[in-house]
Amino acid sequence: MKCPNCDKKITNKRINEVLVKRKNNPRAHNSHKIYCDNKCFAEYRAANKKKLTTCPECGRPKGYPSMRCQDCADIAVSKKWLDSEIKELVVLNPGAGFDYFIDMVIEPRSSRFWFRQKLTYFLNDLKEIEGIDYVAWLQNPDAMRLVSQDKIPAGFERYSFGSRRTQSSKTAKRRRKREGLPTRDDGNHVMIKIPRKFRWGKYKPR
Repeated sequence: MKCPNCDKKITNKRINEVLVKRKNNPRAHNSHKIYCDNKCFAEYRAANKKKLTTCPECGRPKGYPSMRCQDCADIAVSKKWLDSEIKELVVLNPGAGFDYFIDMVIEPRSSRFWFRQKLTYFLNDLKEIEGIDYVAWLQNPDAMRLVSQDKIPAGFERYSFGSRRTQSSKTAKRRRKREGLPTRDDGNHVMIKIPRKFRWGKYKPR
């Protein structure tokens, strides 16, 4: 880890000292940055005062430890992502679908329903403003990848879209085997669509 101000490598001793102090200071829990010393912290804060006290969404004043102003926070899609960042991730991931997109960027699973609802409202509002249907973009099946049903990558089974192997076909195949009748052993050639691997762009999972 390096200091955000001077780019100096921070020692493990310094990191542990800061983490111990934060346990006893609830106001410091919102900060994820660690500086090499208090002088560097003061210099960084002074040099970036306008940026640190201006809401990145609307440009109005905000509290230093807050991500945005209260008005923007009240209508925000996510607690840990800015709305502008959510929009960029949607643009980067056509065909991801709501389920896959939410699983990649969502905070606690308990808020999954509300996240989807807020995301839908947000994308519909963007459509009215920009004239672009971001919901259709996110759900676009033409942007998905086509794979064999027997070769779905691990973790993508629940996001598959299209024909699926039916229970009756499995039962019929087992019955023919028991009766000594021939069955096709050349695999399942049904092709289905799944989302492409999630693209983070300049961002990282949070």
